[in-house]
Amino acid sequence: MTDPEDVLAESLETLYDHVPVALSSAGSTFTYRPPDGGSAITLMTPDTQAANWSLHATSIWASSLFLADHIRDLELDRHLARAQEKGQRLRVLELGAGAGLPSVAVAKRYPGALVTASDYPDDALIRTLAENLERNSVSSHSRAVPYGWGSDPSILFSHEREAGADPGYDVVLAADTIWNSETHRIFIETLRLTLAHSPDARIYLVAGLHTGRYVIQSFLRQISAAGFVAEELTEKRVGTSEERPWSVEHAVGEDEAERRRWIIWMVFKWHDT
Repeated sequence: MTDPEDVLAESLETLYDHVPVALSSAGSTFTYRPPDGGSAITLMTPDTQAANWSLHATSIWASSLFLADHIRDLELDRHLARAQEKGQRLRVLELGAGAGLPSVAVAKRYPGALVTASDYPDDALIRTLAENLERNSVSSHSRAVPYGWGSDPSILFSHEREAGADPGYDVVLAADTIWNSETHRIFIETLRLTLAHSPDARIYLVAGLHTGRYVIQSFLRQISAAGFVAEELTEKRVGTSEERPWSVEHAVGEDEAERRRWIIWMVFKWHDT
C-alpha cells in the first residue's frame, strides 16, 4: 500500500515544484522502482527507540534514492574486476544505511559483491534493516551490522575473511550523513577506519543541499585534513541531467526551494596511495 505521505509529496512536487528531501514514514512500506526497469525493491521504513529519534532514520531520504538511481556511476564493474584480479570478492560498506536502499540496490545488481549495511546500534532499526535485506533476497551476500561511528570497527570486519584479502572495504557509500556538523569528526574517523588503504578504494557520498553549503564546506575541509582527496565534487539537479561543479559561492541568493532541487555527488580516495 502506498504511504499517504508519499502521495502528498508527489502531489506537492507536481503542483508546486516542491521537491521533498525525505519520503515514507516509520513502519510504512516503500517500493523503489529502478529507472532502468530492473526489479522493484520493497522496503519497510525503520522506526527507532524514542531516545534515537534524532538520528532521522525513520524516512527514505531523497539522496538515497538518487544514489540507487545512479548505481552505475559508482563504477562497481571496475571495482569488481580489480577485486577479481586479486582473487577476492568486492567488499562494499554503507554507513548510515537506514532502510538500506543503496545496499539492497548494489547487492541485487552485483551478487558477486559482499555488502555490509550498517547503522547506529538501535535494535528496531537494525532489525528492520536486516529484514529488508531478507525481503529482497540478498541476505546470502549482504548483512546488517550495528555500528556507532568512531567506535571500534571490529564488528564490521567480523565476518570470515578470504585468505590474503586486504583489510578494509573497497567501496564505502553513504547518503545524507553529513547534515550534522557535530558528527563530522567521528564520521570521517569511521571512513579512515573502514576504507581499504589502496589506490583503487573509493568513498562515494551523496548529500542533499538541504544540508547547507557551509556545513558541506566545513566537512570538505575536515576530510581533506584527514588524508583524503576529492576526486569529484559535482552538484546534480534532481530529476534532470543538469550538473555543475561544486561551489560554496552558489549559496548567494539561494533559497530553500532551490536547495531542495540539488544534491552533491562526492568521490574521495586516499591522498597518499
